[in-house]
Amino acid sequence: MKRRQVFILVIILLFSLSTITSASQTINKEEAIKIAVEENSELNKLRKEVERTEAQLKEAKGAFYPTLDLGSNYTRSGEEPQVGASKDNYSVSLNLKQPLFKAGQLRSAYEIAKNNLKISKLQLEQKKEEVIYQVLEEYYNILKIKETVDLRKQQVDQNKEYVKVAEVNKEVGISTKSDLLQAKVSYNQAQQELLISKNNLETAKLALKNTLNMSDDVELKISDALNWQKAEFKMEDVYEYSLHNKSTFKLLDLQEENAKLNLKNKKNSNIYPEISLNAGYEASDDKLTVSDGDWQTTLSFSYNLFNGGRDKQQEKQLKKVLEKIKIDQQQTKKDIRLSIKTTLLNLRAAKERINLNKLNLKQAQENLKNNELKFKEGIISSLDLLDVQTTYQQIQIQYYQAIYDYNLAVAELNKVIGKITEEAK
Repeated sequence: MKRRQVFILVIILLFSLSTITSASQTINKEEAIKIAVEENSELNKLRKEVERTEAQLKEAKGAFYPTLDLGSNYTRSGEEPQVGASKDNYSVSLNLKQPLFKAGQLRSAYEIAKNNLKISKLQLEQKKEEVIYQVLEEYYNILKIKETVDLRKQQVDQNKEYVKVAEVNKEVGISTKSDLLQAKVSYNQAQQELLISKNNLETAKLALKNTLNMSDDVELKISDALNWQKAEFKMEDVYEYSLHNKSTFKLLDLQEENAKLNLKNKKNSNIYPEISLNAGYEASDDKLTVSDGDWQTTLSFSYNLFNGGRDKQQEKQLKKVLEKIKIDQQQTKKDIRLSIKTTLLNLRAAKERINLNKLNLKQAQENLKNNELKFKEGIISSLDLLDVQTTYQQIQIQYYQAIYDYNLAVAELNKVIGKITEEAK
């Protein structure tokens, strides 16, 4: 009796665990983006980089303040000391170092650290744009495949009905055995295509779960349906928006500013000296004490007279870095403009395809119904009907693909101009 109770308890526990591990989660597009922005591992790594550059900025700020070091030593001699001396010796020291003038190097280092923090935040925004676009691409793909699965289910039901009609028609003598066999083959093929579509759907969900940093065991459900909303974009408007909002331009501006600071810093170090103040106090006795010590104050001056021309070559290198950034800025503007033009063309083409396929779909559906009636009456063969059905399904798939392409083109355009992060707000 006890063994049976234990067995039942184990079964209950296993069932509970399987229920937990196979928990389902239903999300829409906005929730998918929100999860990705919060949980994506690549974004989390870049957030750590932002924290690192914040620490670097604090470190650069600390360079303006003096350095104060406290030291202490104890020495014991193994030999007999002279008369009146002790084997023990204690020393205490306090040293202060303060840079007074470093030709603007400290200020430049601080400004560069501030820019590096801005750069790390912009790189985070850049990656966020990429992740959001990836989420939208995978999300829209799931919606498209869901429609394809429904289409394949409809195909299976239709072909099953075609088999029944072919059997009846064969019995009454208005169709051949070949028509029946063709209907059965098509029914089996429809079932196979349904299995492939379902597998594609699960694969697409796995890709999205990976982007969302979600466990593979979670059963992901999508609440949205595949649809589209007409959007109007003007070339010059979106290009102007990109110039002020695209993170790539902001990154290049900061890189240019850092290059100018480095160049200015190098020029100043070649012209001006460095001056620093050092002060120290040291006390030494046969017992630990801080009294009766000696003070020392040193004013240091350093000026580079000659280093084999290395300073001039370093300046030259920094100038070339600045020139390269300016070239990148101009080329990036051209690249962005080209990407906008290309995406707008893709957007227009997808919209035209949607309208054409919508019209074709209505006509193909009507044609399929007419041919189904003819097939029931034995006027046409199963092969003729299946050709019409295939055409109807192809138009449906093209219609879904056009909607997918349109939605993706909108996302691509928003990504190109730096507007896609608004999807996460």
